[in-house]
Amino acid sequence: MSNIVPTQKDLSTLAIANNLKIDTIDDLQRLGEILSRSGFFEDCKQAAQAVVKILAGAELGFPAFSSMCGIYIIKGKPAIGANLMAAAVKRSVRYDYRVLELSDRICKIAFFDGDRETGRSEFSAADAQKAGTQNMGKFPRNMLFARAMSNGCRWFVPDIFLGAAVYTPEELGATVDEEGNVIEISPSPPSVQLPPNQKEIYRSWRSVSDAISWASECLPHLTVEEIQAHFDALDAPPGRKAPAWITKVNELKQVYMTSDEQSPAQPSA
Repeated sequence: MSNIVPTQKDLSTLAIANNLKIDTIDDLQRLGEILSRSGFFEDCKQAAQAVVKILAGAELGFPAFSSMCGIYIIKGKPAIGANLMAAAVKRSVRYDYRVLELSDRICKIAFFDGDRETGRSEFSAADAQKAGTQNMGKFPRNMLFARAMSNGCRWFVPDIFLGAAVYTPEELGATVDEEGNVIEISPSPPSVQLPPNQKEIYRSWRSVSDAISWASECLPHLTVEEIQAHFDALDAPPGRKAPAWITKVNELKQVYMTSDEQSPAQPSA
């Protein structure tokens, strides 16, 4: 086991230094103004954005500056750098981890609850290829470690983050560098506006199966498996997947009708 002694401090109460605390909303607002105006954080152009990152980090137990450097809000979800995840495990009074293997082909990490091993998280180059993991050609060890760490945190030490499902920025679609820091966040698709006569279609849906069944009636030229694949690939903000799915089905229907119209007529027998 590691000889590192976990800190007993509540790091979320510290802003940047031991004698600088966030006690009021005004304190938080002023700190957000300072950090956003500094120009050092590309994803925070406004104080409100900095405040959200600080609050998200505070709930997960991170001080303000660490939150600004290592937490990103992507599609409404907090994404955490693998280094912050690892630090949270190491500082815990209960949990620990140990890297068992780290190469360009695989990363294996064992997680411990006291002296008892609770499980192992492995992520290989083959897994990375399936998941479309970035930067495997340049920084394979870094990317494999990040994925193995985030999976292990979700599987074996979820209470460190109060049960929140933690993801790295790369897992949520952001472009990252070799350290997992965000270079560019993929923009969320625009909100879908449906025609008035289609707004009530999804009101009766109670499950994904209902949405797939409706699409099957609209797209008889596609198999259920093909329709399910389109549904799984749909990128929509939280709470907007149903209207986005209706729009997608309409687009697929239009593509089919257009291609059918352009198909050359078959000669008569």
